[in-house]
Amino acid sequence: MNQLIAQEIIETRNLLERRKNERYKIVHMLAITGRGTGQIIDIGREGLSFGCLYPHTFPDTWSMDVLDARGSHIKELQVRKVWERKMGDQGLSARYELEIGVEFADLTGEQADELDYLLDNLDLYTSSFLEAYRN
Repeated sequence: MNQLIAQEIIETRNLLERRKNERYKIVHMLAITGRGTGQIIDIGREGLSFGCLYPHTFPDTWSMDVLDARGSHIKELQVRKVWERKMGDQGLSARYELEIGVEFADLTGEQADELDYLLDNLDLYTSSFLEAYRN
């Protein structure tokens, strides 16, 4: 199999996976890590991505917290790094020096319930935050 066909298969699989695991773009949540705090860019049931203002080095797996503007706090989520964009990489937002995409690993029942609640109630306040952020 040539490299182009292999890449198309991988990209198609990734697109299908992304559609299956919907992500919600948000501006009111923080990722709290042992290396500092980052702005969560999007979140879904399988994972999230966040941006950092300063460059950091993240291991392949670690624990982090998610904090939203309403005070919801999901503690000690085990995550695995899926992708990373650094300054100079294509697709990096101009607001961040580093963006990281992670998937959740081994959620406890309580963490899964907290995440479900958080995602099920996004519509209650996401629109007003997005409007305030744009202005």
